[in-house]
Amino acid sequence: MNWTPPMSALMLKGLSEVAARGAKTDKGFKEVEKLKVAKRISSFVGYDVSITQVNNHIRKWRNRWTRLVYLKALSGALWDDDKKMVVLEEQHYLGHTQDHPADAELLNSPLENYDYMELCFANKHTTGKYVMGPGVPLGMRIVVEDKYKPNVMEGEGTTNEVLQHLPRSNFVLPTASATQDPSPTSNKKRKRASGLTEEDSIQCSNMTDAMREIASAINNTCHAETHPNLYKAVMDLLVFNQDERLAILDYLTEHKAKGLNFVKMDDEVRKASFKRILKANPDLL
Repeated sequence: MNWTPPMSALMLKGLSEVAARGAKTDKGFKEVEKLKVAKRISSFVGYDVSITQVNNHIRKWRNRWTRLVYLKALSGALWDDDKKMVVLEEQHYLGHTQDHPADAELLNSPLENYDYMELCFANKHTTGKYVMGPGVPLGMRIVVEDKYKPNVMEGEGTTNEVLQHLPRSNFVLPTASATQDPSPTSNKKRKRASGLTEEDSIQCSNMTDAMREIASAINNTCHAETHPNLYKAVMDLLVFNQDERLAILDYLTEHKAKGLNFVKMDDEVRKASFKRILKANPDLL
């Protein structure tokens, strides 16, 4: 089956809605959610789309996101957030795309479905009472209400609360009860003073988000260790179109042993193996 851009956008939009509700997606989406997406696409195109086809297409876009995270971290790369575009200076771009032709579509041009990909694969969602509704713009402050506490704006917690959410932080500030005796006649709750400015709190939050995104990218790529020459072995088979080569690359990345054997083959045997894999796995496309 050939996936068209509107079909891909429909799939990613459906999955991003799941992630936006606070579902954990770092280990993938639940089968029931993928089945809903498959039915939605089937209704859109007028023929059956299987959950296996959705799984394969999710894998393609997850690999695309992983590659994008790598490209954003390249030395000299700039990120244009307005256009959702990784920008390389001309000479750097020409040199990189000569070595990695498949990356050309991810560089110096607006990225298709970037916002959907980020929600689906960056693992930056929130959960519980901090989940933003689907109509709330990103970046808007959320008032967190509690029956017995005054309203607190998200991102303006106390120093201790912020530090507790930093990676591997064991730092605990002394509480009011540890520094002075509470008044026995007072029945009012003591107000905790913040040791961080609003700007400091935002910086701490940004540090945490950055660490989580890096960890997510590592988790997404650690299972894909392959022979260092696999990419070249597949992408140099120019007798096949790019979609076919990328599909086979995804397949051989997932099946590591087959990927190792593929690299060892001579050109003619490699072409025959390529055709055989496509024939045996029509859902790859």
